[in-house]
Amino acid sequence: MLLIGMIHLPPLPDSPRYNGEPLKYYIEYAVSEAKKLINAGFNGFIVENYNDYPFPISEKSPRKLAYIDKIVGVLKEEFPDVLIGLNILRNSCIEALNIACTHNIDFIRVNAYLEPVIAPEGFIEPVAHVVSMIRNKYNCKTRIFADVNVKHAKHLLPLEMALYNTCTRGLVDGVIISGEATGRFTPPMHVYLAKKICRDKLVIVGSGVNEDNIGLYIGLADAVIIGTSIKINNITSNPIDEEKARRIVIRTKKLLKII
Repeated sequence: MLLIGMIHLPPLPDSPRYNGEPLKYYIEYAVSEAKKLINAGFNGFIVENYNDYPFPISEKSPRKLAYIDKIVGVLKEEFPDVLIGLNILRNSCIEALNIACTHNIDFIRVNAYLEPVIAPEGFIEPVAHVVSMIRNKYNCKTRIFADVNVKHAKHLLPLEMALYNTCTRGLVDGVIISGEATGRFTPPMHVYLAKKICRDKLVIVGSGVNEDNIGLYIGLADAVIIGTSIKINNITSNPIDEEKARRIVIRTKKLLKII
């Protein structure tokens, strides 16, 4: 089972809490966070503009996108052998894919891929067709990991139907199953259902994983995304606590040996 950590960038340009920091500040922060995860034994990480809330549905700021592009490019150069993902909130998948394809990033996370959702940001329409066309047009190898019944949203399709549609008609490489919000527990039964329906796709747990409950997903999920529980004081927007990250890796390895 792969362990994927979260690099939550500080507020970026043209976001409500941006304080005027230069590009260098973000690059140094992201590289530092990545080193903590790699030193702890994680398999990879996702770069995300978590602290830019409240988000637009689709990010159009040229300066912000340029910053993200540069940050991701540096991370790929610094850590070429590590899994790297990108998520631009709330559903800026086309922008994320363009950046990812440019730098040969491993995957992007898509919050509303093949199901419409009602979110705090508004009604979010699915982007599966456009994203798939871009990947095909540019022969881009970046994988698509699609949220199904994404967190922080009301869903118009039941989980089983959304999973079936996404995995049989969405041209995805993996699906992400989460709890109701960032840091919230992901029901193992939902992960089991995803594994049952999406047999040939990766199934990834997207929220609420910690040192105490990670054993629930071993043998069930192909990967887990871990953010809040490895942060200083368990606050999502804080930097990573490397010791916490290391402990969850050790715990996972012990459980894998038992199984």
